[in-house]
Amino acid sequence: MVSLIGLPAMFAWSTFWLTTTVPTILWGPVSFVLIGMTVVRALVLYRFVRSRADLLGDGLDERQRQLRDRAWVMSYQVLSVVVVAGLSLIGILVLGLGQTLTVDPPLANALVLCMGTLIPLLPVASLAWVEPDAPAGE
Repeated sequence: MVSLIGLPAMFAWSTFWLTTTVPTILWGPVSFVLIGMTVVRALVLYRFVRSRADLLGDGLDERQRQLRDRAWVMSYQVLSVVVVAGLSLIGILVLGLGQTLTVDPPLANALVLCMGTLIPLLPVASLAWVEPDAPAGE
């Protein structure tokens, strides 16, 4: 879960502090910690899952294929909820409250980086989530 939250949290953190007069040296390291959380946790997830989350998944037995399929379904469900929630929020802000939505380059950059990083990570994180724990003593 931390791997999916770290990068968007870094953009939110940076966006907030860039509007203040606080020196970069004070809030900058927290941004690197949040990015590092995403990178380190993603590497751990990829190492744990290996190639079992791939759609081609050659050499998987029936149980592993079922887990992979459950993980992909869960990924699509989570992604659908996030997209619908985001579009609903935008609709409420623009249509309901009459606010103007401006997609400036920093916002576009944040969206592209988050989606480019998190969408490929979602099936891996889902597989790690649905994978049953190893029995005690192994």
